Amino acid sequence: MDQREGGLAQAESVSVNVQGGAAGDDASARGLRAHLSSMYGALTGHFVSVRIKVVALMTLVGAALVLMSAGFVIYNFNSNLEQAAYARSAGVSDAVAHAALDMAGPADIEPVIDAVAGAPGLKGAAVASLGGRILHSSDDNWAGKRLQLDAGLLDEARRLPAAEVPTQDQLEGAGHYPGDFARILRFSQSGEEAVLFVRVDTDKVASKLVVDAWNLMAWLVIAVVLAVLTMSLLIHRTIVAPIEALRDYAASGSQSVPYRGGLEDEIGVVARALSESIDARNAGEARLAKLAATDGLTGLGNRTYFKDRLAQEIAAGERGGRMVGVMILNLDNFKDVNDTIGHDAGDIVLQRTADILKGCARDGDTVARLGGDEFGIIMPGVKNADDALHLAGRLVRAVGAPFRLGAQELQQGACVGLTLFPQDGRDAEVLVKTADLALSRAKQEGAGACVLYRHELHLRAIERNTIERDLRSALAQNQLILFYQPKVDIATGRVTGAEALIRWRHEERGFIPPATFIPVAERSGLVVPLTKWVLDEACRQNRVWQDDGLMKIGVAVNVSAIDLRRADLTDTIANTLIRHGLSPQFLELEVTESMVMEDVDVVIGTLRRLRSLGVGIGIDDFGTGYSSLAYLKRFPVKRLKIDRSFVQDVADGRDGDVIPKVIIDLAHALGVKVIAEGVETAEQFETLRALGCDEVQGYFVGRPMPAAEFEVFLRNSPAGGLHGTAIDMSKPAGARRGSKPDMTGSAA
Repeated sequence: MDQREGGLAQAESVSVNVQGGAAGDDASARGLRAHLSSMYGALTGHFVSVRIKVVALMTLVGAALVLMSAGFVIYNFNSNLEQAAYARSAGVSDAVAHAALDMAGPADIEPVIDAVAGAPGLKGAAVASLGGRILHSSDDNWAGKRLQLDAGLLDEARRLPAAEVPTQDQLEGAGHYPGDFARILRFSQSGEEAVLFVRVDTDKVASKLVVDAWNLMAWLVIAVVLAVLTMSLLIHRTIVAPIEALRDYAASGSQSVPYRGGLEDEIGVVARALSESIDARNAGEARLAKLAATDGLTGLGNRTYFKDRLAQEIAAGERGGRMVGVMILNLDNFKDVNDTIGHDAGDIVLQRTADILKGCARDGDTVARLGGDEFGIIMPGVKNADDALHLAGRLVRAVGAPFRLGAQELQQGACVGLTLFPQDGRDAEVLVKTADLALSRAKQEGAGACVLYRHELHLRAIERNTIERDLRSALAQNQLILFYQPKVDIATGRVTGAEALIRWRHEERGFIPPATFIPVAERSGLVVPLTKWVLDEACRQNRVWQDDGLMKIGVAVNVSAIDLRRADLTDTIANTLIRHGLSPQFLELEVTESMVMEDVDVVIGTLRRLRSLGVGIGIDDFGTGYSSLAYLKRFPVKRLKIDRSFVQDVADGRDGDVIPKVIIDLAHALGVKVIAEGVETAEQFETLRALGCDEVQGYFVGRPMPAAEFEVFLRNSPAGGLHGTAIDMSKPAGARRGSKPDMTGSAA
């Protein structure tokens, strides 16, 4: 309004000056009239600025978000209230239902009703007949009254732990929020049924939740306001301000920016004048760039694209301190494919290889065809050389899988050269050259070779490949053996079982520690046949001992995380037990904490199937992992094994028995037995016995032994090296303990 009045006053002043013939410049007068005309058109026309539109839009968005927040808070409040009331009702009703199983009829449940009625959050509880008449209640005002029950509700109450019923108007004190629940009670001794009625103090629960709801609403409103303000500021800086600048250029008729008249607002100016030309130019440039950097046969990037991407990843790795792996993969004897089957078949092989590499590469990796039968892979952010070698091995195995081409079945081998930034070079050209040198070395070693440019890592890769190759041969030629270490009852001194420990006696290198070959087996997939062999041999040997009249004991076998995720593990174990005629009670599977916490639901299902089969489940190295007590209750565990690291300090007098004591008490509270491994001294044995440990395992009571020696051990010393509960000191010290803890192995 002030602007309009100021403009009119200025117009009157100008009019007077003009009419009075004041000495004015004609050009200045024309400029003023043009300016006034444009202002008047802006004020009286239908033009709406982007700024006003943005403000209106953000206001509407903010209002909508506030309304949505209110709806969410109300829904969340009702949901939390319902869950809280149901949880309290279900807890009480479960306790009463459990007690009813041991009672003859509703008359016996009266003490339980009086007891649970005082539970926190409850207003009262009652037992009624199926007709609804209250037989006993914690509230005297409810005596003789009836519950509003119908057939549908009774059916629902039979199916569910607790079913909500309509608010009982005739039962005083229902409260503002409904909180009445009913459940069918079954008295197993008499076969009678009754209705348990529980009233939750939902008003009290709601009073606590209201505060949380208001706090949540306040935070949501604050978040909405901040979000709207932030978005408004961003939109103003990124959209409104630039468009207003373009509008000023357009209004002034400047030729420095594209402009076509007849548009409604600034967005139209930008969209119609600039978007088509910019999009067309960008699309053309993108097509040209893609054609220049793409391999026409496979659709991958070409060598030029590969080097550009490598330079970018090197720069990013240098800024972020990350390693970058460079891999060059070459197809073995690809020339023979072209010569024998034809170039069309060779093209198909190249396309198949490109698809495999794209499918197996990680997110963020770059795959390119460098030319001929060579492919390059850039791996930014690799953790170490082993990580790069693992990916290379996976690609080689995938490319080398047999496939059918027309009427022929082919198996295309490959080898890989690897190099790492910054260890092997800081320039794209240098890294490509070092990868080529490593590839040349890989070709010399033969199909499937993966060679690192660095010599020491190359030797490590050769070692792993050698172990994998020799392990396959050992499995095929039955060169593996099992040792058995006894488990002894700490109270009676009797042998209760044994742990099967795998040993590998290499023809040239002697005994290879399980810690060396087990990781190789897990990475290569050999752990599956390895576990099958251990299970089969342990069950067979146990059956032989039982047939020979020896003490019937259980044998424990360790399984890996890979085994636990196998869908056929239960069938494999069942078939093994049937084949050897061994009862499932004499087999136990040991898993570590870290295994059971991976894919918890899947693992729990597998363990429960095994437990239902009759196989025992033990958790190995307990206390060193990260298991949750909430999950521990759900695991069908028979035994917990205290890790040797805790046993070593158990008798040192410096609170070393604290953790074992906690584990023992926890296990006993859950109804689970406890065994301590790595027991090497009499002091450790006596301390564990004082702490209430059930069983022990270690050099003090028996070292790992071959099957024949373990059989002699059982025959001559059925108490596992103990007479009664005392250590047999007549045995040599070496038979009771070793100079070092046993490097135990397993199938996993």
